[in-house]
Amino acid sequence: MQNTIISMPTMPAPEPAGTIFLVGTTIIMSAILLWWAFGGERKRRGWILPLVFAGTALSAVMIEPIYDNTLLYWYPDENSLAFFRGFERTIPWYVPLGYAWFFGGTAYLVWRVIESGVSAGRIWQLFFATAFVDWLAVSICEWMELSAFYGNQPFHVFGSPVWFSFCDATGGFVLGAALAVFLPYLEGPRRLWLLILPSFTYASTLGSTTAPVSLALNSAWSTPLTWAAGAATMILCMIAIHVIAQMAALRAGSNA
Repeated sequence: MQNTIISMPTMPAPEPAGTIFLVGTTIIMSAILLWWAFGGERKRRGWILPLVFAGTALSAVMIEPIYDNTLLYWYPDENSLAFFRGFERTIPWYVPLGYAWFFGGTAYLVWRVIESGVSAGRIWQLFFATAFVDWLAVSICEWMELSAFYGNQPFHVFGSPVWFSFCDATGGFVLGAALAVFLPYLEGPRRLWLLILPSFTYASTLGSTTAPVSLALNSAWSTPLTWAAGAATMILCMIAIHVIAQMAALRAGSNA
């Protein structure tokens, strides 16, 4: 039987590109935390933001190497900026930091938007904007040769695959919706559950939405079938966003 597992590319980590990207990631995350600490957000909403940041960073340790394998994503094997190694992937420091500001920040924004009461259309606008930011960030990594997708990736015409940005954005939105549902029941020390919640929401979201494209990529399916699987993955993402958009609209109606 023909082996359908595609070998991961191996190449040295580029410098100073890696350090530049790490500094940029750190600046973004620090700016958001400074806004939280000194802009009044900490007094109004407590420690939710840094807890969500920490929880999403922790989720990177458990989730990133697994889905890198199933979705065919590589990092340089030898990397001076390595944070840890697992499942034959060397994960650099800017990955958990990037998880924190992107997934944590997206979820926090979505939670606040849902709580404030918005239309379904506004949720969709925010989703497509978030997907674009993710596409740009992942594409920059590819252009700088810090990491990239490989194999017969569908919708990979310029920068990173569009289907993946849909999945990443959906992961942040599902966590934001979960915050809207669970936070009323997480007062005091119970808010420490926010350190674990992102691992459940992102792992389940990414596992379910990427199932079609993951099967295609690791089964030597034809290019048309692989592109159909990529389209199916994006449709699953939009189904999840539709549900969240309806949830936001219902809340807006009840608050009116």
